[in-house]
Amino acid sequence: MDLNDNELTLTPINGKSGKAYMGSYPDGERVFVKMNTTPILAGLAKEQIAPQLLWSRRLPDGNVMSGQEWLSGEILGPDGLERKQIFDILIRLHRSRPLMTQLTKLGYALEHPNDLLDNWVEKVPMALKSNQYLQSIIADLRKNLPAFREDYATIVHGDVRHSNWVETRSGLIYLVDWDSVRLTDRMFDVAHLLSHYIPEARWEEWLIYYGYKYNEKVLEKLYWYSQYSYLCQVAKYYENNDLENVNREIYALRNFRAKYRKES
Repeated sequence: MDLNDNELTLTPINGKSGKAYMGSYPDGERVFVKMNTTPILAGLAKEQIAPQLLWSRRLPDGNVMSGQEWLSGEILGPDGLERKQIFDILIRLHRSRPLMTQLTKLGYALEHPNDLLDNWVEKVPMALKSNQYLQSIIADLRKNLPAFREDYATIVHGDVRHSNWVETRSGLIYLVDWDSVRLTDRMFDVAHLLSHYIPEARWEEWLIYYGYKYNEKVLEKLYWYSQYSYLCQVAKYYENNDLENVNREIYALRNFRAKYRKES
């Protein structure tokens, strides 16, 4: 796929739902190109959370194409998230009032826990919506909604899986793929990280470092959002026809619920 006005050649990147490309110029320069991504990329780059936004343009068909700095480095593995630099980036994101203001101006609404469940049910395909086990999880989560304070709501990334973290050769770490960004409880991101990547023995350390008290109330909220993070990953992998990881996430969810006595 070529853009004649600037001789940019686009090569699809696997696993990105057909919306991400490596852009190549004739001189060898490369850029990361994404279709219809969040308009707050410039703000994220200013906060040193996401790679630099180089340009953005609206195409004749109405789609918006954005070009970001191409990162020379590597995607973090599952064992690469056990470092304070990761949580420091999340803290910077969750405390950013300018980014939250931007999203609010763009029409993003605050999502209460029940809204998150409604959103999942509304967007997933029928195969997941009709799955009895997943239905039972949704029903259980609805019966045990955690407290939510609108004045504590923050911007969250919404999909902090390890493959969305990139470390450059110079040691900088960026969070990429902002298609799931939203305004809700910061525990949305924190619980995903803890439940998927951080040993339980270190949960207290990380929660206190992040700014939480370590008590039963916080843990119950952690358990709720952890289960929701598994549901979200099931939906993401199913969307990409990655049934192996769909089953892996469901299996992990079952184990999580059994361990924390959430299974009936």
